[in-house]
Amino acid sequence: MDAYGLSFELPDRLKAAYRGLGFPDRNPQTGWQLPVPATFVIDGGGVIRSRHCLADYRYRMEPRDIVAAVEELRTP
Repeated sequence: MDAYGLSFELPDRLKAAYRGLGFPDRNPQTGWQLPVPATFVIDGGGVIRSRHCLADYRYRMEPRDIVAAVEELRTP
């Protein structure tokens, strides 16, 4: 996660709530670091053709956009 910049530190205002869920003890290697929700469409050569990365988990890549990106991979 860190090598690609796909993690964030949980804000102090949320740590008490997450402590009740067992954090950071559930994953002591990362402490308060959480993964950024991300979607990647990668072609057969390993090239990222489409991506969506946003720390706010409420916003994800639209399914229709994922399908469109995958369909573009089939276009010669």
